[in-house]
Amino acid sequence: MKLFSILKGVLLAFSVIASPGLAAVQVVTTTSDLAAIVTAIGGDSVKVKSLTPGASDPHFAEAKPSMIRVTTDADLLVLVGADLEIGWLQPLLQTARNGKILPGSPGYLDMSAFVPLLDRASGPVSRALGDVHPLGNPHYWLNPGNGLLIARAIAERLKQIDPGNASRYDANLTVFVQELQRRIPQWEAALASLKGQPVISYHTSLRYLADAFGFQIVGQIEPKPGIPPSASHLENLIQVVRGQNVRLLLMEPFYERRSAAYLSQQTGIQVVIIPQSVGAERGIRSYFELFDAIVQAIQKSATS
Repeated sequence: MKLFSILKGVLLAFSVIASPGLAAVQVVTTTSDLAAIVTAIGGDSVKVKSLTPGASDPHFAEAKPSMIRVTTDADLLVLVGADLEIGWLQPLLQTARNGKILPGSPGYLDMSAFVPLLDRASGPVSRALGDVHPLGNPHYWLNPGNGLLIARAIAERLKQIDPGNASRYDANLTVFVQELQRRIPQWEAALASLKGQPVISYHTSLRYLADAFGFQIVGQIEPKPGIPPSASHLENLIQVVRGQNVRLLLMEPFYERRSAAYLSQQTGIQVVIIPQSVGAERGIRSYFELFDAIVQAIQKSATS
């Protein structure tokens, strides 16, 4: 009888360990923004690792042993897509040799398939056009409305991979959506004075931010995506700033600042450095805090 009780206890313990939904889903993302949303939806049921830090430009990454290890062990890969990671993700996947997260498998989630992409190429594309993305502009997370679409797609895929925790993912999704829907009108109200106004940016990456908050990007420091500005291009931008009375230049922190400083010296335009991703600045740990920081940076420039 005593032996039976011991065996029963061992079997019960084993069943708890082996029961579905108890082991955390190993998720790897290509950016910190996707990692933040996965964390919000997955909660304690997932373990998430971003392959790139929020302070870096996700176009450029270098495969490191640590990246290979987490990719090898992953149950789910969540990527921005639209060729944002074209220079480094495929070699990483080939090295990791994890069939669970290859294209076409449930563990491969390309978020660009779930959002409306801007700037799709309508004709032939060559390197002469700069660092263009024929499939569309990949910086879609900078429209918080797209954050809703991203979160819903992540929840559905997590439920597919880990059905035992489906109710948890649904509950976390509801909380995330409600909070984002509550905050979006607040952000819109905070930036209402920017609506319809002309703005200069550094790269094409702020198109979605402009679309979300209604300002117009009338020029960019880069003459073509990824191409450094020439003296003549900067002179042309000076004329644009003066001719259209542009008061604001928005740019991410990892771009060179000499060109922006020159434009400011020549025209008086206000240069505002805004975080582009979760983790780009200390204290930005969630998708909500990212837009809080963007709004605060722009508001601060208006009062300085």
